[in-house]
Amino acid sequence: MEQPRIAATTAADAIQIAEIGELRPTAPFDFAAALDYLCASPSAVLERIGEDDHSYRKALRLAGRDLLLTVHSTGTVASPRLALSLAGGDLDAATATAARALVTRVFALETDPAPFLALAARDPVFGGLIMRHPGLRPVLIADPFEALIWAVLGQQITITFARTLKLRLVALAGRTLTIDGTDYPLFPDPATLAALDPDSLRVHQFSRQKAAYVTSLAAAVRDGALDFARIRALPRDEAIAALTRFHGIGRWTAEYLLMRGLGDRDSIPAADVGLRAIIGRWYGLGRKASEAEVRTYADAWAGWRGWAAFHWWHALQRRESPDMEPTP
Repeated sequence: MEQPRIAATTAADAIQIAEIGELRPTAPFDFAAALDYLCASPSAVLERIGEDDHSYRKALRLAGRDLLLTVHSTGTVASPRLALSLAGGDLDAATATAARALVTRVFALETDPAPFLALAARDPVFGGLIMRHPGLRPVLIADPFEALIWAVLGQQITITFARTLKLRLVALAGRTLTIDGTDYPLFPDPATLAALDPDSLRVHQFSRQKAAYVTSLAAAVRDGALDFARIRALPRDEAIAALTRFHGIGRWTAEYLLMRGLGDRDSIPAADVGLRAIIGRWYGLGRKASEAEVRTYADAWAGWRGWAAFHWWHALQRRESPDMEPTP
């Protein structure tokens, strides 16, 4: 992969816009399928998906700066190319390097999908699903802290209401980056959420328990007690054990964070209701699969269980079933 660089930089009102260069994922890579997932995902309240230019935009804090990332495809599934640009203040080569690393991680650009696609031979049912969208890869939530709080918000409520709570949290405590007259909200940082009075969240329909979890976990991240880099470096079972020591994090939340926040490609939140529903449907159970059954089926996807979960969620969004004709 070529070295990051700042090119064609312009400045207006202390905002710079920089073309960072091209990223070249290992084929096959289906950027359109990734955007399709984000368009339908209740978690994606901060991502902006451009229908005209098939782009991904997100404002976040990176290298000590509030930045807007823009990624769009310049290639095909068989010959993928992505263009990355940044907008923000005081852009430099270090920021460009951090942005490229982040985008590479979020879209799993450097992972060779061939071993994952080989799962089709091990499990014909799941194989039939993944070969409908062989270029689809998991899209991470760019900020692990946002992924954690999203998982907590989603506990024991509908996903639609969880989205509402996330929007309220952003409106209450987030910041805004304005680029060319357009406002891009950023997810609140740990220190800001930790400083909130839980009663202020109660006014916005957070349960007492959920408000306490949000503020206490934010404080743990702020203070370094919950360190995502340290968690990422642990073996999976140790990471789950370390995470579940915190009030508000059970096994499902820990596995979700590992998968969508930290990029562990073999973590599967097997208790997820959506996963249980679609796996039960595809395997002809006539009911939701149990958590234990999901884990048993997932044995055939070992090494790639997180990728498998993402494909199942994508199929759930699209209401796909084994007897349906594949849709573009």
